[in-house]
Amino acid sequence: MSVGIEGPLDDRIAEWQRAGLLTADQAAAIAAHERARPGVDPPPDPDRRGRRDRTTAAEAIGYVGAALVLGAVGLFLGELWEELTTWGQLALAALVTVLMAGASWPLRRSTAPAMQRLVSVLHLGVVTGTAWCAFIVAEGPLGWREEDLALTVGVVAALTALPLYLTRRRALPQLVLLVALLTLLGAIVARPDLGSEPFWYALPFAALGAVWLLLGEGGYLPPRPVAVTSGAVLALVALQCAAFGDLRVLALVLAIAAAAALVVAAVAGGGLHHLAVGAVGLFVLVPQLVFELFGDAIGAPATLLLVGMLLVLLAVGLGRARREVVTQGGAS
Repeated sequence: MSVGIEGPLDDRIAEWQRAGLLTADQAAAIAAHERARPGVDPPPDPDRRGRRDRTTAAEAIGYVGAALVLGAVGLFLGELWEELTTWGQLALAALVTVLMAGASWPLRRSTAPAMQRLVSVLHLGVVTGTAWCAFIVAEGPLGWREEDLALTVGVVAALTALPLYLTRRRALPQLVLLVALLTLLGAIVARPDLGSEPFWYALPFAALGAVWLLLGEGGYLPPRPVAVTSGAVLALVALQCAAFGDLRVLALVLAIAAAAALVVAAVAGGGLHHLAVGAVGLFVLVPQLVFELFGDAIGAPATLLLVGMLLVLLAVGLGRARREVVTQGGAS
């Protein structure tokens, strides 16, 4: 009886066994030992590879089908939408939504990564279709005003995206929920009269980004890197938008403080996502504040000095992050 493992060693083990140098038990023990060595890949499993190929093909077919559905809807919107009655429009939107939901239902418990990605994309279609149906009803039979339409779409999208994310805590559902909340927040902020100052319009979005980041850090919004990165980007972009008004200096100071906090967190804890967002934010925001405070006279040299200091901090953060990655890799 000859025992082998997949790879260049199995022929030698079989040869040694045939030559009487090894017993069957010894050959089996050597083969098991070689399989268990760190860094040695397990023998290929043709059945598993076939299942993976079939899963990937199913994902691709699903994407093609979704693209065809969207293409058909686009044709309806471009050519026939105005000719349809309100109820015909609602029926079309509801049909697309039900189709997306029905396609995702049988796949929701699949553990294959490809199927999980496909379900996430289908759930995006469900959220979009549900909000679309709400818009048609509010605009047509109910005849609501524009600000009420935006609020309705935001509420419906958020209420649809939240349970879908809670049942499948993955990156795309999380981002869909964030976009739904942004839509809802935008509709709420647009209702009161806040004047023409961009700072007060942008501040709630910056606060939402900060809350999103903190929830991600606390582990309440997995996957954590997606929540932390998206929250930080949202906060900094909102504060940058706030800087286009009369309170420009205040907005830039808040934005730079937030970006600096991200860099400090990266240097202290080794988070690459903190470092990337914070460093980009500082490189964009610091020159604006320098020129705003000092003008063209000393703005250029002061900017060069600050950029040099930022590069030093960036190098320290990258070195720290690299050590963290090496340490974790060695411990795993």
